[in-house]
Amino acid sequence: MEVLMEEVNDDLVIQVIFTFTHYVQRFSVDPDNVGEYDRNSPLYKKYTQSFGNTEITPEIHKMAENIVGDEKNPYYRASKIYYYIVNNVDYSLMPHLEFWPRTPRTESVYVHEKQRGDCGAQSMYFTALCRSMGIPARTTGGWQLFMNEFGGHFWAEFYLPNYGWLPVDTSCAQTAFYPKELPAQEREAFIDFYFGNQDSKRCVVQVDTDMPLIPPAQGMILLPAAIQMPVIEYSIPSVEFPINTFFEYITMECEKID
Repeated sequence: MEVLMEEVNDDLVIQVIFTFTHYVQRFSVDPDNVGEYDRNSPLYKKYTQSFGNTEITPEIHKMAENIVGDEKNPYYRASKIYYYIVNNVDYSLMPHLEFWPRTPRTESVYVHEKQRGDCGAQSMYFTALCRSMGIPARTTGGWQLFMNEFGGHFWAEFYLPNYGWLPVDTSCAQTAFYPKELPAQEREAFIDFYFGNQDSKRCVVQVDTDMPLIPPAQGMILLPAAIQMPVIEYSIPSVEFPINTFFEYITMECEKID
């Protein structure tokens, strides 16, 4: 959708109405049936590389080695990384506007150093740790509708031969820690679910972070890692963010259809 602003003389209102269906995803994986990666395939090369906010540093690689230990099976390796993040990386809001490409610092490195991050940052850290171990992974984003309202959210996926892309949601799993009265068995079952499974309350918008726009942006964009909402492109100095304009003029609503 492209609008030539020089042809607009009055207020411009754009409304997009769509419907979507998303089902619960449940994967039953036999670790002994995981095939071999084709390390020459475009998929493997793309999703095991260091890129953008999913940066793989020697320190991140070393952390991944410490987490997985002697384990060689990619399914169990990804599982160890998942439970490490759930149990050790605190959920915390992030200063997203301060990261790559505005500055050299990336989200995966920030989470590694601080051991805290929100849904997107945790997912990029999971992705970086997996990629450093030769496991194709990506950070997937869109909207969650846990309260029947659109809310931006990120989770991760890792790839297994013979199975495809398996979803992982560390930050959603961490909500099991909030109700103190929750029995330990139920808490563990809730956390276990979000490794290799996903609830139905998702609308997928992007399959990875830091993806180029089509056509490519000519100036700065507000949140380059996320394309879950209409993008604001601007050319003013990067220290001046038009974020108030963004939230003043863009609204989203959803309705559950039985």
